[in-house]
Amino acid sequence: MSKGFRKSLFGFNTTDVLAFIAASDKAAKLKTDELNAKISELESKVKTLEEQNLELVAKNAEYESKKEQIRVMSENVARMYLSAKTTSQLLVEKAEESRRLIAEENKEQLSTLQKTNESMLTAGEQISSAAESYCEGLKELCASLEAIKSEIDKNEKDTEEAIREFSDIVNKKI
Repeated sequence: MSKGFRKSLFGFNTTDVLAFIAASDKAAKLKTDELNAKISELESKVKTLEEQNLELVAKNAEYESKKEQIRVMSENVARMYLSAKTTSQLLVEKAEESRRLIAEENKEQLSTLQKTNESMLTAGEQISSAAESYCEGLKELCASLEAIKSEIDKNEKDTEEAIREFSDIVNKKI
């Protein structure tokens, strides 16, 4: 504020100097009030930001805790997956071994039944010449053996189908 003062007998004009001082004081008070308002506003913002920062720190701690929980849970899921996979592989191996044993047993039984059937047919032919009524009984017995053979064949097919379905289910779950 460069304002020239009027000159008077003893220096500068007192009224001009006092007016200048009053104007300067008034401008300084306005500036001070303005700056104090800004300081209050900034202090309020700082307080708000500090509160927000505390909330964010708390949320971050919560998220870190959850992150750790998720990590632990994912490790547990991985362990469970590996355990389930191993168990399912063992089950499939046992099922395959059981199927193999059943198939071998069925083959043996089928072979035995076929031999028995053949023997019965031969015996039926020999006996038919001696007694026709006795032959009818043997033919019925042969028919029963054929039914048993069919049942064993059916059971073998059903067993293979069940094992295939079980393997498919286990493979889908893995």
